[in-house]
Amino acid sequence: MSNFSPLQALFVLAPRLRRASNRVVSIYLPARTEGYDARFYDIEFRDLLHRYQDRVTAKDRELMEYEMRRLRHHVAAVRPAGCPAVAGFADEPRGVLELVKLRDETDERLEVGEVLLAPVLRQLELHPPALIAVVDKEHAKTFGAILEDLIVLDQVNGAEVRHTRAGGTSAPSNQRKADNKAKANLETALKAVEREMASGVYAQLFLAGPAEARSAFEKMLPEKLKKVMAGHLSASPNPAELKRALREQVTAKS
Repeated sequence: MSNFSPLQALFVLAPRLRRASNRVVSIYLPARTEGYDARFYDIEFRDLLHRYQDRVTAKDRELMEYEMRRLRHHVAAVRPAGCPAVAGFADEPRGVLELVKLRDETDERLEVGEVLLAPVLRQLELHPPALIAVVDKEHAKTFGAILEDLIVLDQVNGAEVRHTRAGGTSAPSNQRKADNKAKANLETALKAVEREMASGVYAQLFLAGPAEARSAFEKMLPEKLKKVMAGHLSASPNPAELKRALREQVTAKS
């Protein structure tokens, strides 16, 4: 959509960046794709500090060393893996300590001062964030796919449909109730999708779920959302595998 803002997308991944001052330590580092290894990051942080220690003033060097220790401890807690690179931002007086997993490799960088966002914003433009709506007749979930992260957003649970035995409500009446509940569920899901797409965080929309519900939902989309439809995804029937399956498919398509 025309209101897509890479900066708004970044703030979803790193919300504390909104309050960063002009005394932030920003770093860009390669990540170990095979899995987290503390020794790998010990070497990367040490090399980065060594490379930049003579490029900054004594005052900035003290700040750099302090904030780099905070970032190193944060990396040890987050244990990033399976991504080509990471971006880190630290500004203790403003409560900023953020780590963003990147989709592509990037030049190693360290900067003290204004927060360095250009490399991560460039990747958000190259890999536009996607909203994913997984719909069926009684449930709907929305996810945000931003760079290497898949974020759970909303979950809509339709009311249970009970069928009575003979002598109770007729089958056609039960079917009408089921159809009405399914429609209400999709309408609620549509409101959630419209709200998220209007936020400026997402540039494209994917749909997943059983073909019938997915088709019905797609017909309900207003024209402005149909224009940003990027395709359909296969939703895993196993809830535990759903996020992984969606993330892999979105990554393959973008």
